[in-house]
Amino acid sequence: TGTVLINELVDELNELKLSTMAATLDDLYHKPGFLEMDRLTLIAELIGPQFQEKVSTTLKNRLTAAHLKGSPELSDCVDSDKREYLPAGITEVLSSFDFIERGYNLCILGESDAGKSYLAKAIGIKACNRYM
Repeated sequence: TGTVLINELVDELNELKLSTMAATLDDLYHKPGFLEMDRLTLIAELIGPQFQEKVSTTLKNRLTAAHLKGSPELSDCVDSDKREYLPAGITEVLSSFDFIERGYNLCILGESDAGKSYLAKAIGIKACNRYM
């Protein structure tokens, strides 16, 4: 009867469009320690992957809507001694995202091929990640 109940639960989760949770439940059921799992661990194991999928999908959708899909990450930015960031301390201000919370606009100026678009896209990606 346990297998029948699990199959019914998997079908119901799929009907609710919780396919990741359904697949996780099915995988967990077939593992040797399933019956010994405590309830909170089981719930966490079920919800975690479904939640991560939702977060990932939301982020991908926001990046696509902002035309930032496939753009660079801020972690890929490399400081150079040839660049000067003005005013002093601006990198800390930008990385805090305080300007977004205050509703300020951002204007990035510089020579051609200085990385203005790269920086703007990288900030946009970080903002999409932060404000989900």
